[in-house]
Amino acid sequence: MNPHTCDDGGFDAQARTLHRASLAQMSPQAMARLRAARHEAQRAAPASGDARPWRWLTATAFTAVLAVGVGLQFLPQAPTPSSPGVTTPAPLASTDGETLDETAAGTLEEDPDLYLWLASAEAQPLAME
Repeated sequence: MNPHTCDDGGFDAQARTLHRASLAQMSPQAMARLRAARHEAQRAAPASGDARPWRWLTATAFTAVLAVGVGLQFLPQAPTPSSPGVTTPAPLASTDGETLDETAAGTLEEDPDLYLWLASAEAQPLAME
């Protein structure tokens, strides 16, 4: 790395002086050829506003399609309908012979009276046993 000096203005002035000296030593024919080459290069170069917007549009569309594809992977899947000849299995029985009833378990979890009873003084001694 080059050390940063505080005298950048002196460097710029020296570079400008050397540039003016080199331009004074060039022949007019060489200057004319360089000028003509510069103008030809500017005409042949595409306009700065023509950035080919179809490339940006294609990239944006591709990104959007990928985002939708990834998003669809995270959606919950709907159950597939079973075949007409296949029967659904019966609910499993517990070890003591009772069948599992998920709706009954769900109502116990959602019953506010259960939580009121747990907070009452009657539930404290029962929980200590």
